[in-house]
Amino acid sequence: MGGLVSRKIKSNEWGAKVVSDLADYIHTQDPTLKGFSKRNIYNMVMLYDEYSSDDFLDFVQSKLNPEFVQLETAQLDVDVLQKNVKSEIVQTASAQLGLLPRIVLLTSFSNHVEILCNCRSYEQRLFYMLYANKERLNYRELKRCIANDTFTTLLRTKKNLSKGMLKSYPQAGITFKDELFLDFLNLPEKHSENKLKKSIVEQIVLA
Repeated sequence: MGGLVSRKIKSNEWGAKVVSDLADYIHTQDPTLKGFSKRNIYNMVMLYDEYSSDDFLDFVQSKLNPEFVQLETAQLDVDVLQKNVKSEIVQTASAQLGLLPRIVLLTSFSNHVEILCNCRSYEQRLFYMLYANKERLNYRELKRCIANDTFTTLLRTKKNLSKGMLKSYPQAGITFKDELFLDFLNLPEKHSENKLKKSIVEQIVLA
């Protein structure tokens, strides 16, 4: 969907009103069909434009294994839309599927929107895609990680590691890391160990 709308806008075939009309049309066909508001359609365009760019593809290729770089069709759910939207719209979209690197498929659309809106560098975006997939983060959990700058915290070098260790094992800064994110406990920056233990136990009881 993002690729289709992006191409229509860039070729001056569509304007903002057409996108609004498309969102309204999808809604009138089936009000229960979620995720196709005007704002969300523009988010799809943002995702497509950012992740299909040559700069991003080159960056991913330089950092990851080929399996993550291989291009995949990032298509909308045609089966769902087929029941709700005119067939010509679905056929047009199906004929103009965008290609994105496979790594984009590792996390949800909502997570991607959060990443794109709050992370400017490709390094950060790549990190949070992989981190969200590895830790199975939902939207709220990922949002908290970005707000807490997990990227910097996890990738910074441990000051207490020897130069020899870091030379032999460049990833030791992450391997030997023993930090937990407990911001959901709402503790002050300076707190006692007893207070920390008590808060953790309280959360376990509530769970």
